[in-house]
Order: sequence, then C-alpha cells, then structure tokens
Amino acid sequence: MDRSGEERRRRILDLVRAHGRCDVVTIAAHTDVVVETVRRDLRVLEERGLIRRAHGAAEPIESGM
Repeated sequence: MDRSGEERRRRILDLVRAHGRCDVVTIAAHTDVVVETVRRDLRVLEERGLIRRAHGAAEPIESGM
C-alpha cells in the first residue's frame, strides 16, 4: 500500500473541502508534488466518490463525508 499517497490524498481532500474548490496548481503547491501526480490523485478521489473533478480543479462532494 502506498502510505504516502494515501496521506497526500487525505491532505488534498481536506484542502478541497476547506476551500470548496481548488485548482490543480494550488493543490500541487500545497502537497509539494507535480501537477500530474495531483491529477492522478484527483482521479482516485473521484472514483471513491469524494470529489468532483472540473476543468483544472476539484470540488468536494458532501455526501462523501
């Protein structure tokens, strides 16, 4: 299991929930990873029903809490 990936995705989810909508560049800056990694993480979080991806950004899905 990729523990650091799970921790990073948890941080991303917290960030998106706190701000309501975050762009991938902002998320990358807060997590100290490249934009491509953020996009992969957002795909995972969307598949889990926790966020909704939008063009270059992510939004929280409250029912996923």
